[in-house]
Amino acid sequence: MIKSGQAYHAAITGDARRVLLRAVIDIISPDIVFGAGETSGQIPWSKPEQLHDKVFGNPTKYATLERDRWALDGTWDLLPDDPTQTVGQMGYIGNVLSGADGTFSTPPWVELQFSGVSVLQACSVYFPGNDYDGLPEDFTVEIKQGGTAYHTRTYTGNTAPSVSLEGFTVNNPDAIRVTVTKWSRPSRRMRVVEIVPGVYEGWDGGMIAEFTVKQQSNIAATALPYGTCTLKIDNLSRRFEPRSKNGLFQSIEERQGIDISLGVRLADGTDEYKRLGIFYQYSGGWKTGDNGLTMQWNLVDIIGLLANREFLAPSTLPTTLGGWIGALAAQLGVNFQDRWHVDPNYTALPVTVRTADDLQGKKCGDVLRWVCQATGTWPRADASTGDLTAEPLWSEGNKVTLDNLNGYPVMKANGDVAALIFTLNDGSGTKYIVSGNATSSSETVSIDNPFIKTQAQALAAARLILATYGGNVLDLTGRGDPSSEIGDVETVWLDESQATTARLTMQTFQFSNGVMQGCQSQLLQADGSFLYQGREVITTPGTWKAPAGKKSLRVILVGKGGDGTRGQDGTWDAAGADGVDGLGGLVWSGTISINEQQAFTVTIGQETTFGVYSSANGKRYANGYTDVRSGESYGRSAVPNPRPGYGEGGAKGTGGTPGARHKEKQYRPDGSPAGSRWVIDVEPGEGTNGSNGSAGCVIVYYDK
Repeated sequence: MIKSGQAYHAAITGDARRVLLRAVIDIISPDIVFGAGETSGQIPWSKPEQLHDKVFGNPTKYATLERDRWALDGTWDLLPDDPTQTVGQMGYIGNVLSGADGTFSTPPWVELQFSGVSVLQACSVYFPGNDYDGLPEDFTVEIKQGGTAYHTRTYTGNTAPSVSLEGFTVNNPDAIRVTVTKWSRPSRRMRVVEIVPGVYEGWDGGMIAEFTVKQQSNIAATALPYGTCTLKIDNLSRRFEPRSKNGLFQSIEERQGIDISLGVRLADGTDEYKRLGIFYQYSGGWKTGDNGLTMQWNLVDIIGLLANREFLAPSTLPTTLGGWIGALAAQLGVNFQDRWHVDPNYTALPVTVRTADDLQGKKCGDVLRWVCQATGTWPRADASTGDLTAEPLWSEGNKVTLDNLNGYPVMKANGDVAALIFTLNDGSGTKYIVSGNATSSSETVSIDNPFIKTQAQALAAARLILATYGGNVLDLTGRGDPSSEIGDVETVWLDESQATTARLTMQTFQFSNGVMQGCQSQLLQADGSFLYQGREVITTPGTWKAPAGKKSLRVILVGKGGDGTRGQDGTWDAAGADGVDGLGGLVWSGTISINEQQAFTVTIGQETTFGVYSSANGKRYANGYTDVRSGESYGRSAVPNPRPGYGEGGAKGTGGTPGARHKEKQYRPDGSPAGSRWVIDVEPGEGTNGSNGSAGCVIVYYDK
């Protein structure tokens, strides 16, 4: 679940909402490698390495003695004695000052150097966008190759903080030089914030006609679905027309990224965006339509880039999960080698093959599936970062109500499997069979994973795989919530008294004509009980004794839910305030090792205990704790009718309605005024009681 506050959830689930679209278009060579760069001269705190960091804000406000630049308003910092200790954005800062008329006697210049670009058809230069630094009035931009400028653009009388150049083609460029002859202010140094060798722009719904994003994954790693994005843009200017001599068609390359975010207007008028992912150009995934008036891009996430790429094994094979995920990301080029993440507790897990020949001719997508399968993790493209990610499953997600669905959830049976058949990479090709969840099923799954060499490794992988079979699949169609991410365990409130939980495995976002609706999602509510000989729910205190032969238990402890408080009575002047919702009980869960037929004392009170284990050591879940194995939700807050044994907090009572009264004049028998009196129209209403929270329980699973 992508972190978001109450204001965001109120806005995204509101009856009326304004949804916003933002796409950052990155048409820069994915293989570009930046050099050190050259300058005509610079001051010690200049940072030309920031010219390609895609940060476009104003430089940090450090005070200098340039004429009229240091305002004594408390917003300026003094430069440190050590130039390396400066913080924030500096960019390039020249070492000569402009004259009284802004002209430089010796024009300063800065040159961004790079390699790995086959063709360049656009570039942009960004200067400070503030009054006190000024900007260049007269300057030139040169696109160079081998020291020769093959395209030069001269500007005079400029008043813009940035310029964009298009309509040229330079093959194999290696440098962009900016030379300034006149600045807008006297006694100023030349400052450049960013130089973009390509196109890097932000587009909104005015530029984008429509888009569809599909996020999906396979938590068992038996297959490798990946995320996709279809983006249709306005191409009225023929900017991306393949037949246009001055267009940007040749600049479109595989692996260039488009950063897609959806936002919502909050109650206070601000906008909050959630990233849907970074999606990349792939195998000519574009086409023009409408007589060239639009252009459609068909994009994939980072897993889609890797899926069918042949794995080129490094000279020394990795030996840990983190090593393998990093090696896979590096297959996409030098600019992708850091675009990966592994859960810190899993990064160093050992995972190896017998020999490098085991991976000869294999696809990167297969290697990704296998290393995750062998380590109890699952592969995904992280929506918030775009990184290639491997991590274990989690047990939290968003609350989904029927108000934000187009209809009641459609539930259908999930598939069963009779057996998993492993071929161990032990040198002999030993077959190891793990029984499935339904012996009557006609389906078996064969797993030939070169990273699984022992029966113990196969059994560990089988537990994750089998947890995706049996049970149900929920199909939802609703309005969409970008803060939900693949892998979340969503709590679907079917009505005020009941809820069901399931893990999100697929979702789509559709945006057309300024509206996001008809967003489909699929959730897996697998029946994991086949992994256990038994499941018991204990709701009364006493003593529980483990069955014979059990060495470990999966235990969930749910404490008592809080009571919803009574609403205040209304007064003659105002309605009474609502009470406070009761919070769900604390929940602790874990797998514990036990002695043969060990007995546990059970208490069910404010806290629930099971021997030495207590719900007091657990945590409270915003939308309730989701026991994916059973599909039950425990410890929900603000439930109007809490279910006994579920540790649910009661809903708040409502405040009483305000009373109404008016004054009537009174008269004596002779007709003279005798004052007035209050006449009651409506008595102030009483506040209603909140719902009492329900007691918790102990849930015990036996390991198979």
